[in-house]
Order: sequence, then C-alpha cells, then structure tokens
Amino acid sequence: MNYEQEFLRDFEEWIATQVTINEMAMNESRRVLEEDKDERAADAYIRYESKLDAYQFIQGKLENYKVGKSFHDLPDGLFGQKHY
Repeated sequence: MNYEQEFLRDFEEWIATQVTINEMAMNESRRVLEEDKDERAADAYIRYESKLDAYQFIQGKLENYKVGKSFHDLPDGLFGQKHY
C-alpha cells in the first residue's frame, strides 16, 4: 500500500470515528436537555449536530472519490435529506 492509499484509509477511519463520537455526544446532549432542561445541553446538541453534518459531508466526498467522481460533485442524495 502506498503512502496516499494509507493516508486515505487512515483518514476515512478517523472520519468514521468522528461520526460515531458526535452521534453519541449529540444523543447524550439531547437526553440531558430532555431530562434536566439544561440549556447548555441545547447548545452542545447544536454544536455536535453541526460537526456531524460536516463529517458526513466529508464521508460523501470520500465516497465520490471511490466511485471516480470529481471532488466538486455533490454526494448522491445530498439535497432533500434531513437527519434528525
């Protein structure tokens, strides 16, 4: 495996880890907000959701790369999707 392939593999694994971490943190923030009515949890939820959206967007770019699409092509199904 050459340097570029190893870098992309490691980067893709790191992005997947970040998605998992931010999903868990977002869910925990939601739980704290619902149970304790702590407004700081609402702010945290928004931050984690924003990060999650960004990491998922990068995952879409990596998928485009794998199928030979241009970097500037939008990931399939990007428009019209909402993740709650």
